[in-house]
Amino acid sequence: MRPSLFLLASLLAVAGFAADTPGETPAAPKAARKAKAPNPIPDTVAGVDDAELAKIRAALLATYADPAVAEARKQLNVLRERTRFTQGRNEAEDLRNDTEKARDAMVKATLDAVLKHDPSISKDALVLTLNAIEDLMKKRSQEAQLKAREKAAAEEKLAKKNAPEAKPEAPTAKTEEAKPMTPAQILADVEGVSAEDMQKFRAAAPLAQKDPTVRELKAKQLELRKQAEFASADERKGMRGEFEALMADTHKATLAAVLKAAPTLSKETAEKILEAVEARIIAANKSNAKKPTKTPQKPFPFAEKK
Repeated sequence: MRPSLFLLASLLAVAGFAADTPGETPAAPKAARKAKAPNPIPDTVAGVDDAELAKIRAALLATYADPAVAEARKQLNVLRERTRFTQGRNEAEDLRNDTEKARDAMVKATLDAVLKHDPSISKDALVLTLNAIEDLMKKRSQEAQLKAREKAAAEEKLAKKNAPEAKPEAPTAKTEEAKPMTPAQILADVEGVSAEDMQKFRAAAPLAQKDPTVRELKAKQLELRKQAEFASADERKGMRGEFEALMADTHKATLAAVLKAAPTLSKETAEKILEAVEARIIAANKSNAKKPTKTPQKPFPFAEKK
């Protein structure tokens, strides 16, 4: 029968108890010290009679200073300290392997030392006792964790109770989400342009959007925008010149299409209106940049009518 995998905690607990157990009554009283840890060795162990358990308890305490046990304990403490600085999966795996080897060495050293100290002790009874020690330590650890959580919850509750009542925050007006500009807003009157000329431009605008050249250039702009979404910062800088050239070509093609649809509208007036409309689109796009919509606004002013 072999001790369970988590015997390490039990052995260290026994060692700690042995270190705190005085051999003789001290001659003079010493300064107050922290309370001694409870005995990790249970009063009874299933399968081990009281007489055998008494011999095992005495042997475990007596072999605390055994050189092999002390060396194995030292190695385990070193490895336990290393866990505080372990980083990465590979290092953790190496530490686990080292700890497993050190644990086996500790188990062997403990068994050898106890059986050498008292050959009358049954090895099976010793293993049962060590496993019982482990179970007891686990139970105490779980109880301590539960008490710690309950204490933390009680302290948090008390802190909330004693905290000054928070003043309700003054209601703040909800900021309305920016909405895309409507064609009516985009094609609103332009200062210095007559109502008649504005009407001509508004009538020509939908026709200009259907112009094959305009549609082709806008499709290229859309494709370039899609490429920019997945491009690096340097790649976007390289695309800037191409995009500006497309914008200029789109402006010229749109102006030509408007003049074709409204022959009585002067080029200067159409140019003035188109520049104002494009400026409105740019301003609207900048204000909506922080809250992008699912469907980006078209680069040119008005929605297409199919």
